[in-house]
Amino acid sequence: MPIKGVSDVRRMPRLGKIRLGIKVEPEGKNPYPRATDYFVVPEEIKEYVGNMPKKLNIMFPTEKADEFAQQWLRCYSFTQGLICKGDGSTAIRKIDVETGDIARHTTQEWVFKQWGCDPDTCEQNLEKQCRRVMNLLFFMPEVPGFGVWQLDTTSFYSIVNINSCVDLIRRICGRISFVPLDLSLEPLEVTPPGIKKKTVHILAIRSDVKLADIQKLGRVPPERIMLPELEEEEAPADLYPEQKLIEAEPGAGKERAPAAPKEEKAPDDITEDEVPDMNAIVRFCFGFWQMQPVEVCGQLGYKTMIDLNASGISPWEVWLTIKQLKQPPEPEPEVEEPPTLEQAAPEPEELWPEDIPSTGEAPPVEPGGLNESLKELKWSEDTTKTFLVSKYKVSPTGTLAEVISRLTREQAEEFVKVIQQKLEQKQRKLF
Repeated sequence: MPIKGVSDVRRMPRLGKIRLGIKVEPEGKNPYPRATDYFVVPEEIKEYVGNMPKKLNIMFPTEKADEFAQQWLRCYSFTQGLICKGDGSTAIRKIDVETGDIARHTTQEWVFKQWGCDPDTCEQNLEKQCRRVMNLLFFMPEVPGFGVWQLDTTSFYSIVNINSCVDLIRRICGRISFVPLDLSLEPLEVTPPGIKKKTVHILAIRSDVKLADIQKLGRVPPERIMLPELEEEEAPADLYPEQKLIEAEPGAGKERAPAAPKEEKAPDDITEDEVPDMNAIVRFCFGFWQMQPVEVCGQLGYKTMIDLNASGISPWEVWLTIKQLKQPPEPEPEVEEPPTLEQAAPEPEELWPEDIPSTGEAPPVEPGGLNESLKELKWSEDTTKTFLVSKYKVSPTGTLAEVISRLTREQAEEFVKVIQQKLEQKQRKLF
């Protein structure tokens, strides 16, 4: 029978981000984002859309504008990521349990709370730490890959223009999803209050398809597709200057000394009970090595905290892996003395369960053996070695194959079962 809230959920993979600006780093000055009159696209798709395209062929994957064009007031912190999201009336804010104020780099424990949202009086909004953001999710049919692309904008004119274009197209053909459209950057002359007239480039939706043909497309029922969770934990670098977030949170910049965890503990003093979840990982990694959440994910081969949480790796395994990468063990001293006869004798080869006839005790790892299974779990060689060292107390010296060879037959069988269980858990989460 289908599982309510699980079996009916569908998510579309995200392929990457399109940006509207570049990071400028002038000598002797703070870096800042500069808007461009073209879309800044990843290197891997430039051969399909051009180096500096001003128009992209797109399609929206669903009828719900609040899914493919979310619009919120978002506030970011240099150390805490997304700390407040509101609609101009109410907001959800990350609150420091100890101080009752908004979470900062000194926060040890926080909770989400409902909060009033008034942009005219909000300190974070007045300091440009909080901004309106529209997140667009769309297909690019001419680009390889099955998934959606994300584009973020804080422009008032772009947000109004996109909403207006979507409503107009929906009125014309009765729908917006799977209609071939052009997303373009077009010049607009504006006169902001207190600033002289200038030209900006705003987003617009156009179509080269004839009106009659668009209306025909509207008669074809679109597929119902659930979009992925927005990548909103990390502040868009082209919209939120890093220096602005540092200034809004004194003491959080990389030039400052790292905040030490309570009781001045060393990494080796951290116990498993102190690492109940990924938030603890982020807190300790920032305190000891000043690592941001995106760096923690990158060390383990993941893009976001959402991907890391979905991997099935326990917080304690993550902590042991990060600690080993940041504090590699000292090499064992070489022994110059000649080996004894007993030492010179070759050790008996340990066999994996599938190599032993008629055992049937440990199920084979599918698909493609151990290496393929570890790749599917996104376990790097360092992650796997750390797991084996912490669980079976074997020496971490050498390659992964050498570490595995030190396992006893019983330990090898147990390790195979652990990998199989984690693969099954991952499959259940995916489906």
